[in-house]
Amino acid sequence: MKTLIIVSKCLRVTEFNSLESSYEFHFRGVFLGESLRGVQLRGPPDLQVQRGGEYLLYVQLVCLEDGLLRGRIIKVRPLGECVDRS
Repeated sequence: MKTLIIVSKCLRVTEFNSLESSYEFHFRGVFLGESLRGVQLRGPPDLQVQRGGEYLLYVQLVCLEDGLLRGRIIKVRPLGECVDRS
């Protein structure tokens, strides 16, 4: 499986159960020759990802279908923490 780095804004968080949540992120562009209209990811509910927040995501690609990139979150970091403030 491919590992990707994505910088995006969270549009929606849906909790399925105590073990997994679904996260939808904004994305417009092309990846591997396919036009994308969004990113749908799964991951544990304790990631502290909030709707409207911007994040740097490490993602394991699951599939590309119907213009959506689907995957699993490996690691997430708020974009504001990635800025060098020196």
